[in-house]
Amino acid sequence: MFNRILVPVDGSKGALKALEKGVGLQLLTGAELYLLCVFKHHSLLEASLSMVRPDKLEIPDDALKEYATEIAVHAKNQAMEMGVPAEKLRAFVKGGRPSRTIVRFARKRECDLIVIGAQGTNGDKSLLLGSVSQRVAGSAHCPTLVV
Repeated sequence: MFNRILVPVDGSKGALKALEKGVGLQLLTGAELYLLCVFKHHSLLEASLSMVRPDKLEIPDDALKEYATEIAVHAKNQAMEMGVPAEKLRAFVKGGRPSRTIVRFARKRECDLIVIGAQGTNGDKSLLLGSVSQRVAGSAHCPTLVV
């Protein structure tokens, strides 16, 4: 049924629910499970416009990538604890606009299902769907399960 399942993760409760559903589907189908954490890319110009001026200008991407890597590794460990075999599980970190990056990644890796949380880290509780999940569901080449 499914060969490759993509679960975007951002450390939110919604992403954890999506991870649990993705793991369940992986265990049913034997599909490869891809976990993807996307961090928003910041240019040096954006960093230089900050009101806080550290002695050494650090590139925000480095800190964001490190944090995204921690989230991806944590999600991978959770998936293995839930029973996903290590050989069927891969975690990735990418920089960019989350919705576009998720859709491009899914297409490039030939994923046939995306399982995404309805609300992410900046989810507005008054909305039914978060903006990222809504954009992904509307532009993905494959079915998208919003959890």
